[in-house]
Amino acid sequence: MRKPRLVFALLCLLWLPTLPASADSTLAYVKMQVQIARVEIQADVSFDDAADSLKLRANQHNLKFVGGSPLYKEIEALTGKPARRMEIFSFCDATTALQMAEANPLTISFMPCRIALLEDMQGKRWVVSMLMDEDLFRELPDETRKNAVRVMEFMKDMMLAAARGDL
Repeated sequence: MRKPRLVFALLCLLWLPTLPASADSTLAYVKMQVQIARVEIQADVSFDDAADSLKLRANQHNLKFVGGSPLYKEIEALTGKPARRMEIFSFCDATTALQMAEANPLTISFMPCRIALLEDMQGKRWVVSMLMDEDLFRELPDETRKNAVRVMEFMKDMMLAAARGDL
């Protein structure tokens, strides 16, 4: 089975560039652990209902919907052919984002929180997200860690709500 391009792109974030200390414009790389979580969307849940459920659950958790990227529309525009649905949704808790970025500037690479809905080559529909590894949480100050864990739990809940079509 071919891996969706989205999962590949998310995995590429394992090697995050940082600004080098020198002025020679050389990229510096930092290895960070990430987890890719996925859950299949139930057969009786439409793609649109999954997207609506995702946004509704985010709202219930006070995570702000800060943008969407309907990649399939761009693919259709470029190729002139119908494309499988593939959309990325971005959410944010700005105060937690600030705490995390102040504690560890590399955590900005996880922001905003992204959850994708996509249809694979076999027609299965998935909810996919990159979640921070728990080792990274351990390095954060107590209050920041508590808030970051809370946001990750909300993300997991949002993914399950989307998969079930919990409107």
